[in-house]
Amino acid sequence: MRPSATSDFARSHVANWSPPVPITPELEALRELKTEWKRHSSGHPFCDGNESGKKLLIVDLQDFEIYRTPDSEKRAYELISLHYLEIPITKKLCFDGFICLGTTKHFVHAVPIEDTSIEGYGDLETASVTTYIQSTLAAKNTVYDIWYRLKKAAPGYRKFHKSFVWVAQLGKHVIDYLESAGSVGLHDFREEFHAWMMTQRFAQCSDFERWHGAFRHQTDFRVGVNAYIEYFYHQAFNLPNSRQLLAHPLWSECLTKGLTAVEIQEEVIKQTIATPGVFDCFKDMYFGGQLRKQSPVETIAIERKRRKRKLGFAKRGSTRQTTATRPNVCIPYGNSPVRVGDIVALIPDETDSRVWRNTNWDWLAYVQTTVLLKNGVQKLFVLWIYRHHETNISIARYPYENEVFLSDNCNCTEGELLSTDIKGRYDVDWSPTTIDTNHFFIRQTYVTQDSAFVTVQSSHMTCTCLKPKSSPETYHRGDTVYMTRAIHKNQILDPVVVQYIDHANQTTTIRKLLRLKRDCEELAMKAGRNDLPPNELVLTDEYEVVALSRIQRRCYIKFVSKSDIVNGRIPFTYNRGGAGDLWFLAMGMITKAQEKCLVFLRSLPNSFDEGPDMTFSQQTLRGMSLFSGGGSLDRGLEEGGAVVFDSAVDFSQHAIHTQRANSKNPEAMSLFCGSVDDHFNAALKGNRPNIIPQVGDVDLIAAGSPCPGFSALQRNFLSEQSLRNASHITTFCSYVDLYRPLYGVLENVVNMASTRVGYEDQNVLSQVVACLVSMGYQCNQYIMDAWSYGSAQQRSRLILTIAAPGLEPIAQPWHTHARPLEDTAGKSLGRLPNGERFGEREYYLTPFAYVPASTVSHELPDIGTGVIQTCIPFPDHRVPGLPTRKQRALVKCIPKQPPGCGYREADQRGLIPTLLRDLRTEAGRAYRRIKAKGLVPCITTRLAVHNSRAGALLHWDQHRSISVLEARRTQGYMDQEPIIGSLIEQYKIVGNGVDRKVAFAIGLALLRAVQKNDSGFTANGTTQNSEEMIGFPSDTAVESDQGISFKADSQSIVPEGSPLLKEQRNESTEQVVMMPRESRTIETMHDDRSSSTPSKKDAKLPAEPAHEFIQASTLSQPSGYDPQSTGFFSRLSKSLTSSIGRLSLSTMASSGPAMIQTSMKRNREDGIEDSTTESESHLSVERPRKQPRVRETPSIDNSTASEAENSSINYVFSHRHSRGSSTSSSRTRQTRHSGLSVEFVPKRWNKKPESETHEGADGRV
Repeated sequence: MRPSATSDFARSHVANWSPPVPITPELEALRELKTEWKRHSSGHPFCDGNESGKKLLIVDLQDFEIYRTPDSEKRAYELISLHYLEIPITKKLCFDGFICLGTTKHFVHAVPIEDTSIEGYGDLETASVTTYIQSTLAAKNTVYDIWYRLKKAAPGYRKFHKSFVWVAQLGKHVIDYLESAGSVGLHDFREEFHAWMMTQRFAQCSDFERWHGAFRHQTDFRVGVNAYIEYFYHQAFNLPNSRQLLAHPLWSECLTKGLTAVEIQEEVIKQTIATPGVFDCFKDMYFGGQLRKQSPVETIAIERKRRKRKLGFAKRGSTRQTTATRPNVCIPYGNSPVRVGDIVALIPDETDSRVWRNTNWDWLAYVQTTVLLKNGVQKLFVLWIYRHHETNISIARYPYENEVFLSDNCNCTEGELLSTDIKGRYDVDWSPTTIDTNHFFIRQTYVTQDSAFVTVQSSHMTCTCLKPKSSPETYHRGDTVYMTRAIHKNQILDPVVVQYIDHANQTTTIRKLLRLKRDCEELAMKAGRNDLPPNELVLTDEYEVVALSRIQRRCYIKFVSKSDIVNGRIPFTYNRGGAGDLWFLAMGMITKAQEKCLVFLRSLPNSFDEGPDMTFSQQTLRGMSLFSGGGSLDRGLEEGGAVVFDSAVDFSQHAIHTQRANSKNPEAMSLFCGSVDDHFNAALKGNRPNIIPQVGDVDLIAAGSPCPGFSALQRNFLSEQSLRNASHITTFCSYVDLYRPLYGVLENVVNMASTRVGYEDQNVLSQVVACLVSMGYQCNQYIMDAWSYGSAQQRSRLILTIAAPGLEPIAQPWHTHARPLEDTAGKSLGRLPNGERFGEREYYLTPFAYVPASTVSHELPDIGTGVIQTCIPFPDHRVPGLPTRKQRALVKCIPKQPPGCGYREADQRGLIPTLLRDLRTEAGRAYRRIKAKGLVPCITTRLAVHNSRAGALLHWDQHRSISVLEARRTQGYMDQEPIIGSLIEQYKIVGNGVDRKVAFAIGLALLRAVQKNDSGFTANGTTQNSEEMIGFPSDTAVESDQGISFKADSQSIVPEGSPLLKEQRNESTEQVVMMPRESRTIETMHDDRSSSTPSKKDAKLPAEPAHEFIQASTLSQPSGYDPQSTGFFSRLSKSLTSSIGRLSLSTMASSGPAMIQTSMKRNREDGIEDSTTESESHLSVERPRKQPRVRETPSIDNSTASEAENSSINYVFSHRHSRGSSTSSSRTRQTRHSGLSVEFVPKRWNKKPESETHEGADGRV
């Protein structure tokens, strides 16, 4: 029931209020009550047991309300629950109601409350409590100890009193538990507390059952205990055994009354400490004055050198080690031929100079192969080599002027490059162990489309154009993949199972899967299913022939048994609503009595390639968290399965205690509550090893440096505090420089990539990349939008990942959720020296629609204006900061329709009374409601509905701001995770964190990278050729009482090109860096100067047939298929030959063709917003000329998006579309891959892609 308009205030607050009976002054009422008590007591006084010896007089209080006194400033007559009497500070409260004893009954008004008392502690017989209050007048009585016993509340106050009674009863159980147990911490309330109540207290008690039912029968009480911890402390403090009760660590873990479980460290260092190398990189930045250079002590420096040597980092040679016999000069060829493997130099022409500004250096290129023309001149096919200022490092300070980078950008489709154009060659050191700063050297490959750096490998020395074409067989029988499908005129991805592939016709037969919630909701209800996860699938016996081009990428499907479904035990990572492309399947659809129905399965068909357990079998990485906040980034990464954080640093005591409260092993964590500079100072000196990890003990560093230093919300980025915050971006680099982890993840606002007004020659992101790449780390950066990973939030963050040399980098996770079309502009991280954008926001088909804002309120009760500040089933469903009377009145004036209204719309409609008007010029953008079908604006650290810059913060259907729990859910926090501190502190911690669903996606990507390292993944795998059509053994469906199970009729066949065989081959393959090779001839090329390289990419995917559902009489099936069959579910007693192969799903740990390739992901749009919007970019916006290259005949490119996770270089961070390349005669060097986007884009949006491809010139099919 929706609260009434006056429910926030006492009934006596209403104008012209009349009491139900005349008001009796309390003094007069007590006089009559004493007389009545004497008559009933028969002259036998009862002593209350205190030393005062007063006679105990208990009077019932009926039809009561408790509220703030009429003289309370701003909140007079406001109703309040009794447990807030002294929490957080003592308040002046009073009550109205009937005081009754025997037949005497008087109505009293505005009686001040002095004290409360709870009866029931230690009572083993009953689970309930009895509450008494004492008035100020009664407390002064010298003869009687007078208490009012609370009975039935007035109708308008019942929800407040009900909340108090529930909290008071929880307090009884908590204090009784503290009395009976040894040392109790917050973690004991996860499971042990509930088990104690059920086994030793009130298992069969109806009062307890009702009380527990109000809490939704939850077994984890941590959030509830933390929500009311101050009240419980106050109760324990006033009990006779308070010393014992207050000795438990529970109070310090929840920061009660200033107690702390983690020692607060004094801030000593006032500047940002940086290692010498990091200091040199950042000293000239606008915040450079905040930096202080500091070197590690000798013992730590030795450990650091040992760590670098172990991980394969190159060391910098001294001046004495450099020789004068290897000058860094261009050596003319003379009459010598150009050889494969040479690093050649040429002078850029006028066209190149227009695109690449300040091009006053030789252009370098690696010779892949040569073709001798008839006139004796060589035609060269090269990969361009980039200097650091030609990459996204751009204008940043770089310590190695002679380091150059091999790229994936070739000249195969550009104007031809001849040996006569070559100035000469350079000698270059490849992957040196010692860096000669006076000589060109190459350690990494620059992936142009991603602006990413990866360890150079031998496979990088041949472009995809010149590599032998591998088999187009990307998928195999039993693989679970995404297929494009039109649902309500919208293109989405749907999971299907590959049956077999017809390469001759470029089609595949797939087995259809239904989504339980979307497609089978009614049938699920009939089957007794109520909770329908969006990523649960249903197995069917329907097949469909589709074009291979509709298959997009892999997904992973896990079988879950009936018992696990009933008991809610969905395997972890598969219970996250489809995050990470993870699905599960428990039921199948059958036909009984000509009606469809759902049944549980006992197992999957043997042909079904089940998804892997997303756990890491080997030792997990050891993580360190910097600026950890409440730990949302850390826990998201941990949930991926590859890392466990055993150390964390944060300045906020509330944040560090939240980190501790949610740690699986808090006693083993090294928690540092203080400045990162004091922590790093101790690490450089080797001090305090008990809480400071040693070099070699950290495998991964995660950091979210202070966002206010770069946030667009700050008013002055040159203020002392802003400069200090910004300077801490170097802290991540310094920790990486010292500890040399295997991996690293840095998160910050996208605005970090912006160029600041007045400092156009500086860019923070570019300098961070320069610093990390100079150390030898593989590095990439990209934008991650929370809505793309299942969050209901409009939050975008810059993510930068690093990997030590030779390790599998962390790939940019695939999007699982679509973008909302409204209010989602294109964006990039900036522009390269030639004007190309990099780090662009990506758009492509996804399996799920975006998650709307309304989902964060799922199952949450209506809390009205939020003034009650107690929600029994959801303890954190409370507004942060109690709204004032004026704010509540103003919010009620904001219309709910149309969605997204605010102060301006209400004012324009004349809905705001004069007394409530806000005369500020920016007020029109304040008090705005969230759109229920849109996204929740980015959660910040402070909720201020009156702030015009804060965005929409009002609930779409209730007259209040969003609650802490709704903010938590928006940020991906689990409901059962406690956040330590007041509601305002909790909201701050939530807003300071990384969206958990984004962190979880990165965590899964980290797991996949680590698994590839663990399985001996190499970059030299190849795809074996296979037959055009492969037959597979059949499955047999067997029905029993427990469901449907499957068995194979014959042994499974593993094709030659299966991932399993590739894994076995790769185990014996070592990663080596290929040195310059001998020249070779390309058979497909002519020796005529006018010839050009055949194209290797399509401008679009090949045409595909219209949708065709398999019919038993018409579908071409593999050998052994019964044309009379209608599906094994429809004939449970028969065996169906379905040609489904059984392969192990080795995507996580197997390799694919070795090629530098970008996968099909991006769909670029016009109007992309750069992150350089703060000032006019100093970079050129002119683009190189580009022409599409189209194949002569359509074919399936083996470098499709589905292979992105397997390919040795497809792993290079993201999975993007290729870009166009020039075919002009000039030697134009591009920053992107050649080739247009490999994607079918319908011209007519009301047509399905497969339909449009069959339309003729006249538009007819």
